[in-house]
Amino acid sequence: MSPRKSYRDSLPQGAKREFSDLLASAEKFNRVSTDFLKVDVQTALTFSKIALETNDSVKKHRNQRSARKAYDTVVKLMKKVEPKEHDARELSSSLKRLKSELQSLGEVF
Repeated sequence: MSPRKSYRDSLPQGAKREFSDLLASAEKFNRVSTDFLKVDVQTALTFSKIALETNDSVKKHRNQRSARKAYDTVVKLMKKVEPKEHDARELSSSLKRLKSELQSLGEVF
């Protein structure tokens, strides 16, 4: 009994290459998207830190608003990305910290 061929193995050579290119593109998209989310969370943490430390109410509100917008964006986009396990842990930890800081600023979730 011969081993069962996968869908990919049954494709003609040109289609296999296109399939491989498509998979590589999806992996690259996922990796770049994960990196973007990590940068966005770090930027949001910078905004929340500024908001927590300033005595200027306009500056506080502006940075709080920017941090909250980034938080909401990252949470929304996380549903479209499949980060590797270590990236998912890092994002989760950073989001938890950001949410805590935003709550300290009066944000309600």
